[in-house]
Amino acid sequence: MAINEIRQQARRSAAERVARLRQQRADLVKEREELSAVVMTALAERDALIGDTERRAGTALKALVSSGLSLAEASHWCDLTDRDAARLVKLAALSATAAAPSASGIVGGDQ
Repeated sequence: MAINEIRQQARRSAAERVARLRQQRADLVKEREELSAVVMTALAERDALIGDTERRAGTALKALVSSGLSLAEASHWCDLTDRDAARLVKLAALSATAAAPSASGIVGGDQ
C-alpha cells in the first residue's frame, strides 16, 4: 500500500472517530438538557403545590384566630411555631389581596 493511501485511510478513520465522538457528545448534551427540564418542571410543580397548601393553611389559621384565639394560641393548637404561624397568616393575607380586584379596575358591566 502506498504511503498516500495509508495517510488517506488514517485521515478517514480519524474523521470518522471524531464524528462519532461529536455525535456522542451531542447525544449526551441532549439527554442532560431533557433531564434538566424534567427536574426543573418537577420543582416548579412542587413549589406551586406547596404555595397552594400553605395559602390554604394560612386561610384556615386566620379563621381559627377569628374564632377568638390569639395567634399564639392558634399556633399551639396547630403545633406550629409562632414564626411559622405568622408567616402562613401573612401569606394568606397577601394572597387575598392579590386575588381582590384592583380599585382602579373596571368591575363588571359595559364601558
